[in-house]
Amino acid sequence: MCLIKNVYGAFRAALLVFFLLLSFFSFAVKPTNQTLVMVGGELAMCSSANSQHCTSEEAISGKQSRLFKITREAIKTVNQSWPTNNKANKKAVNTLLNTLVDTHSKSMRKTQLLWAWRDTNNELLSVLHVSEFNYVLDMLEIAVVDQQQNRIKERVFPAYNVESSSTDILDFVAASIKVNSQTPKVLVITASSRDPYASADYYESLLNHKGIQAEWLPLTPASAYALVNDKCNELNTLRQTEMHLFNREKVYRDRTDTELAFCQQGINALHKQLNTATAVIFNDGDQALAQQVLFTRSGEAYPWFTKLQSRPVIMGVGSGSILQNGGVSAQGKKSVMVLQGDSLSALRQGGTNYDCIGCEMKEASDVLVYSTKSGLATFDYGTVDSHFSERNRTMRLARLLADTGQKYGFGIDETTALVSIRSADTALMTVIGKNGVVHIESAGKLSGKLSYWPAGAVIDVTDKGFSFAKRSVDNALPSMTIPPLPLQRFGGIFSEAKLRSLLQAMCLTQEQQAVAQQDEFLLNLDATEQTHYYRINKSRSGCGVENLSFKVKTFN
Repeated sequence: MCLIKNVYGAFRAALLVFFLLLSFFSFAVKPTNQTLVMVGGELAMCSSANSQHCTSEEAISGKQSRLFKITREAIKTVNQSWPTNNKANKKAVNTLLNTLVDTHSKSMRKTQLLWAWRDTNNELLSVLHVSEFNYVLDMLEIAVVDQQQNRIKERVFPAYNVESSSTDILDFVAASIKVNSQTPKVLVITASSRDPYASADYYESLLNHKGIQAEWLPLTPASAYALVNDKCNELNTLRQTEMHLFNREKVYRDRTDTELAFCQQGINALHKQLNTATAVIFNDGDQALAQQVLFTRSGEAYPWFTKLQSRPVIMGVGSGSILQNGGVSAQGKKSVMVLQGDSLSALRQGGTNYDCIGCEMKEASDVLVYSTKSGLATFDYGTVDSHFSERNRTMRLARLLADTGQKYGFGIDETTALVSIRSADTALMTVIGKNGVVHIESAGKLSGKLSYWPAGAVIDVTDKGFSFAKRSVDNALPSMTIPPLPLQRFGGIFSEAKLRSLLQAMCLTQEQQAVAQQDEFLLNLDATEQTHYYRINKSRSGCGVENLSFKVKTFN
């Protein structure tokens, strides 16, 4: 037991038991083994840039924020490379900056810059196209350096985390990596960020507390294009054309130099790197951006696609989890990947297929958009979504499944991870972290079955579907004596995390039926003979729901 504790650290008792079972069944040395850890959103980690997540700030050091500076030289470069043909906006920005340069000449944080901007010309902020706004910030940003002009990096300090669930998830990832290799090599891909160079510091230091040194893999939309088109010497230009990103060679010189060297080494060197990698981590951000390091603009997989796909351990965070969709599902349907949208717009308008890799999306941000080009295709059980209950995305996912003929959907809550582990003879899942995972079995036409898997739940995977494992059922906590739900129609059900709250209330009260409403939509929830409730843990989202029937109707 001492040896196990040394390997796995301060795991909670339930996770220790689960991992022992898992190591026996699932980690025999076979090439088919793979562990996917799909986190529902950015972890609440203590870092030099996120001190609000720290129990103490005394030992915290590193980059705290991005810095910006208005100079005459910066104004000149802003004018020289304006990203659109809108001369009026270019002139207005030039006037603004020339006004501010005399009163705000010192370096400042983004919030300070925007307040100065608002005080001078608030209307301009709403007039600029997003590409113009981002361009101005890019050109005004400066490197954060120490007295010796060395770039200061953001650093992560998990030992000081306020949120213990984030530490639990990292402990699980570290243990999974070390089970696969005593000298692990971890590669970090930050292509989901608009600025992957800015995100690299955080993800490189994420597992340092476990003695695992991660290395940033400079696979960006610019370097991916350059690698296959022999254009490594044009990376500065490609960042502008492929990523709409500017001035990075001045702000993150060390990162862009690494990217250039990586590109010049060629595709064969990349393959060698991936062959020796125990794990790959994909960051949170925008999955449509990350698609650009997997596929060409014509939708063909890049040469390194299968190497990435086959790593023993893959961790996705937020959009990096959604990126694990792809290929053909276990039910024989072509998988889809959600790109954007909210539940109400999805219910009203349905979804739009968008398969143009690297193209600017023209739909409003609330419109449901998906891609059949999808992602890395490591998770073929169904469609994955993230930031799930907190942004109430259940009906977004339900509508996507109905529109595309998919059967299963998996919505991962924030500070929570869905872990999928496969070997040649075993397949199962578990949930770790703070909250839970929503599982949807679609019957089409916005109906089907809802399940909620809290942290600590172990899920059996069979040809018939997904269900709580016997050990989760046997170890469930006793039911609580709680008054029944009031006989009322619950309002605003598709906003905030209200649907999760209603599911928890039904579970704890063993309720058989509930009706809820949002605008013109009615949601009916009904227990059937297949419905089961289990208290998996004592938290506010700890009650497990299995196969609760749901149906959405519209009324005038």
